[in-house]
Amino acid sequence: MKKFKKMKKYLLIIIIFSISILKGQTHAFGEDISKYQIDENIKVQELFDVKSKFNTKFKAEVTDVCQVKGCWMKLNIGNDIEVMVNFKDYGFFVPKDIVGKNVLVNGEAYKRTISINELKHYAQDRGDSKEVINSITKPEEIFSLTANGVEILTQD
Repeated sequence: MKKFKKMKKYLLIIIIFSISILKGQTHAFGEDISKYQIDENIKVQELFDVKSKFNTKFKAEVTDVCQVKGCWMKLNIGNDIEVMVNFKDYGFFVPKDIVGKNVLVNGEAYKRTISINELKHYAQDRGDSKEVINSITKPEEIFSLTANGVEILTQD
């Protein structure tokens, strides 16, 4: 009986210690992006004024995630401007419950026109109603990022 109480005490200590360590950790998906420099000194919106594709790493808040697989997400980069993020070579996904969390992303950014069919596909992934899906009638120009890595930040 004494051994059991002692084991229980040690197990509790290990659990508390593990939780305190994990609290400050990030959750990473795709490539390790720690080696890339973050673009902190420039407003991310200004980067997208560039006409050609470019590489960037920045922090932003998740505003939407594919509810089917976690195969895309949208990020708010300020001034109500969103970036549509897909993942390089469809090689990884993110959790579906990260709306409102901050992430670090790294990858190739660009502007593109998104077709009506693709917009409808994303609306389906989000779980939008048939009425919302049917109301999509024209393509949109969007900011896009093909991410090679994502870190979900658990603390700021």
